[in-house]
Amino acid sequence: MKLAAGRTAWAAAALAAVLFASLTASLAAGRQEPEDHAAVAFKRVCATCHDAERILSARRTRTQWEEVIDKMIERGAAGTDEDFTATEQYLLRVSGRVNVNRSLSNDIVDVLGLTQKDADAILEYRKSNGEFKDFDELCKVPGIDLEKLKQGRDAVSF
Repeated sequence: MKLAAGRTAWAAAALAAVLFASLTASLAAGRQEPEDHAAVAFKRVCATCHDAERILSARRTRTQWEEVIDKMIERGAAGTDEDFTATEQYLLRVSGRVNVNRSLSNDIVDVLGLTQKDADAILEYRKSNGEFKDFDELCKVPGIDLEKLKQGRDAVSF
């Protein structure tokens, strides 16, 4: 009798643990992370008048995005300086382009999401070895986060 009661209690406890884990996973899956300030600024400044997909369909350099934002301001886009700066950061992160043979380290960080250390390593390698000819050569920079670099491959130009 004690053995059967022990098994029943163990089974009930195991079932409760499984149900709790399942409920926790369901809640976590349904919960979305809050948008960051830059994404909110982008939606407020740009997406109220323009289709976000169209805006983000072409990758642009920092200079090109700055020109787009300047034109928007000239045409009456509403927002604070902070909004426009945050919007630029969002556009660079989501739809930026960086020429690794010409860009400064902050553009490499902003567009590719690499650390400052990795961006500095790219610049130092470029200084020592000359311009990168292709992506495979860029991947030879010692010590950089190759997975992160590969994630941003379509944002890299030479």
